Amino acid sequence: FRKHSSGDLHSRLKTRKLLGVGETDDGDVHRSKLSQILGHSDQLYVRLPPGLRIWQLILAIIFTVVALWALAFPSHLFDITLESEEGKYLSLPIRLYGTALLSLSLVYWGTLQSSDREIIRMALLSSIVYFTLQMIVSAFSLPVRDILPVSPLVLMCCRLVLIVFSAYFYWSVSNRDWRGKDYRYCY
Repeated sequence: FRKHSSGDLHSRLKTRKLLGVGETDDGDVHRSKLSQILGHSDQLYVRLPPGLRIWQLILAIIFTVVALWALAFPSHLFDITLESEEGKYLSLPIRLYGTALLSLSLVYWGTLQSSDREIIRMALLSSIVYFTLQMIVSAFSLPVRDILPVSPLVLMCCRLVLIVFSAYFYWSVSNRDWRGKDYRYCY
């Protein structure tokens, strides 16, 4: 009988030590033989915070709905957000705003399947910047009246909630030390 080195457990252990595979630095065990041979890579196994995919889906839906609303009913969108009658004269700029939002919503739909941290972070950062700037512009363009309109104030509160959630997930994805051993891998 000729002995094969691959069948010998001691030889296999030596080979694994030589290749530097087995447990990773943080104590995780590789999930497949391919990852054992290649070593650990953050691109293969990315831990994402729970609820992030749902939040990305909510952002994609919000941007798509508002974009289609701006394209189909520009004066109605203007009347709802600022409660003024000037929306019927501004249909072209609002439709251009809708096309920009529609292209931004495509970015959010594309990040739903992404497991790259940098892409997810950039999408979350763009939502933070968008909602913050929209809140600032809306606050300065509120009509000066004795009684403040209700719908712009409600929309500003909604934008503040969107900013807080996006900032939380941005921080969670950016901070790699937040995760524990109990979180599952996202493929």
